[in-house]
Amino acid sequence: MDINTICIACGLLLVLVLFFTLRNKRSVNKMLEDNTNVVPLMMQKATQIKVSRLQQETKNDTKANEQLQKLVAAYKSNQINITEYNEKLDTMIQWLEIDL
Repeated sequence: MDINTICIACGLLLVLVLFFTLRNKRSVNKMLEDNTNVVPLMMQKATQIKVSRLQQETKNDTKANEQLQKLVAAYKSNQINITEYNEKLDTMIQWLEIDL
């Protein structure tokens, strides 16, 4: 093979690699931008389990039930984020001494 043919083949290979690298980088950046305000699914599932368990345990305790309902309402109206919500649920579980 001629040296010019080898150089052209290497140049084309380099161009293809750069093209696909840039294309993949753009798609990854777009995906990351689209997922900035997405709630972590595992944390969301954990909070749902905690709320249902707390609701079962606070049926007869009106003060604790009112406090739980206020907390749920604050989360649903976006007054607190899911991390804060989860921490407050944990505090309530410890306060009521509930086993999950």
